[in-house]
Amino acid sequence: MDFSDFGLWAMLAFWGSAISGIYLAVSWANKKSKKSPAPRDVMIKSLDKRLSEGELTPEEYERRLKNL
Repeated sequence: MDFSDFGLWAMLAFWGSAISGIYLAVSWANKKSKKSPAPRDVMIKSLDKRLSEGELTPEEYERRLKNL
């Protein structure tokens, strides 16, 4: 192995680790975004409150409740 080959291997190692890091960051972010932001009972209480305040119609309330 010649010292002139070191630059090639260093470049390949750098870009390989950079691309791997970006891939891992994106996959981690996608996994985190799929989690529900609040527990189901909290969301139901919020829907109940919005229904009682008139923000939602009963039909919209039922549709959203079914989607939970």
